[in-house]
Amino acid sequence: MTFSIRRFLVAAILMVIIGGGLLLAFLTYRTIYHELDEQYDAELVQSAHLLAGFWQDGHPPEASLSVLDNQESRYLRYFIYQLWQDGELVSASEGFPDTPLVALNDQPHYEEARGWHAYSLPLSNRRWLILAESDYARHSMVKNVAGSLLAPYLISVPFIMLLVWMAIRLGLSPLSDLVSSLSRRSPDNLKPLTDGRRVRELEPVKNAINELLQRLEAGIDREKRFTADAAHELRTLLMVLRLHADNALSLSDPRQRDESLQKLQEAVGRAERMLEQLLVLARLDPARGTPEHGARADILRVARDTLASLVPLGDRFKQQLELRLEAPLWADIPEEALQLVLRNLVDNACRYATPGVISVDAELRGDQVCIEVSDSGEGLDEEQWQRYFERFSRGQSDTEGAGLGLSIVNGVLSLYGGSLTYRKRCAQSPAAAIVLLPAAHQEV
Repeated sequence: MTFSIRRFLVAAILMVIIGGGLLLAFLTYRTIYHELDEQYDAELVQSAHLLAGFWQDGHPPEASLSVLDNQESRYLRYFIYQLWQDGELVSASEGFPDTPLVALNDQPHYEEARGWHAYSLPLSNRRWLILAESDYARHSMVKNVAGSLLAPYLISVPFIMLLVWMAIRLGLSPLSDLVSSLSRRSPDNLKPLTDGRRVRELEPVKNAINELLQRLEAGIDREKRFTADAAHELRTLLMVLRLHADNALSLSDPRQRDESLQKLQEAVGRAERMLEQLLVLARLDPARGTPEHGARADILRVARDTLASLVPLGDRFKQQLELRLEAPLWADIPEEALQLVLRNLVDNACRYATPGVISVDAELRGDQVCIEVSDSGEGLDEEQWQRYFERFSRGQSDTEGAGLGLSIVNGVLSLYGGSLTYRKRCAQSPAAAIVLLPAAHQEV
């Protein structure tokens, strides 16, 4: 079921109005009843003392004076009296019981019994006056007063709800305008939202949408450049493959044909390597900024396995691979990602450095781990390694590779809070690629 803000606000305000009205009615009824109850009890006591003045010297008042006519008889059920002397009923309102409504005590006595508010007043010579008022009469009076006060409120509720609905509709109109503005946009329109009036509550939403549009536009531009560069590189590879294949088919000399097939095989290997790196980049870009942290890698084990797998490549380029790290050292990065970083760095060192020794070493620096891949070359200055971070950028055009290695390394390190810098060769130290990664605690 779709959640509607408009329906929720209307229903919530309606419940508040109705609930507030019921609470107001309850409190009004209780307050009025309490005040009228005290007022009528006071009048009941005063009326009893007033009537007692007409019953003097033991002679009751004339009964005919208390008889009500036909029009007045409807008030009989609201207010009654009883005159008692020596335990006998001397006079009473017409039609009411001949038993005392309350006990005949020696002291003035007030009691609520059998739906009546009764007051007993003792007089001289064993006489009592009982005056009573119906509880129903009081409740009826309170209901009438409360109804008179609440009737305008109840009548105004529909008009209040209409005004509330109109106010909510007007208040939510900027949201409807924002939805309409987004729905009218073409799929290729990723410009920030600038139209419409500024609404304080909607500004965070518009800012978040604009940031998303900017990220989408940057991602699309990045993918367009990547697709164009990849298409160019793949087109070049296909041309080389086709050229070597055509040469192999057209040559009759077995030696020349073998040489052409050898070049064809090398080109196929280069194409495979490039496709693998393209797949790695395709996995990195969508996950940028949202890696799964918590995995740890033993640098010693990963470096040892990586160097062992690259020994044939080192022999091919006359490089000697060495691991100078002796004790386990842990980094906050998955082992697969660390292996990808080290493999690309050692691979680049094998291909581009002068023949010599390529060593891998690591040490703990505070809360970071520093990994150095040193070689016998001159190293790269900042301008060079910043340029080589770009995709399809190679140090030498005649060297195998697609120029994606450092782009992959940079992408992986950025996901896991690492960084890569280069150091040029000097008298004190060889050229090296320096990787900084967050340190992790050693597993127990």
